[in-house]
Amino acid sequence: MAAAAAEQQQFYLLLGNLLSPDNVVRKQAEETYENIPGQSKITFLLQAIRNTTAAEEARQMAAVLLRRLLSSAFDEVYPALPSDVQTAIKSELLMIIQMET
Repeated sequence: MAAAAAEQQQFYLLLGNLLSPDNVVRKQAEETYENIPGQSKITFLLQAIRNTTAAEEARQMAAVLLRRLLSSAFDEVYPALPSDVQTAIKSELLMIIQMET
């Protein structure tokens, strides 16, 4: 559990770096993000969107990245997921949308 929390914290830092005005920092963050496996990206992005205590900019960036992932790499990522994970993702997205103000 602690490892998962540490990974999620690292992902929040990554989201912040993706928003950085410094081109070097942002480019390095983009390369790091691209190397994260698809299923892990989905998990981290959903958790970031759901976390209402996170910075609004980070939540928005996570939502944009999730939309981009599901629209541009859908055929590569989604069908490879187990059906129970696909169902969980759908449920999670619906819950997040309903809770959003």
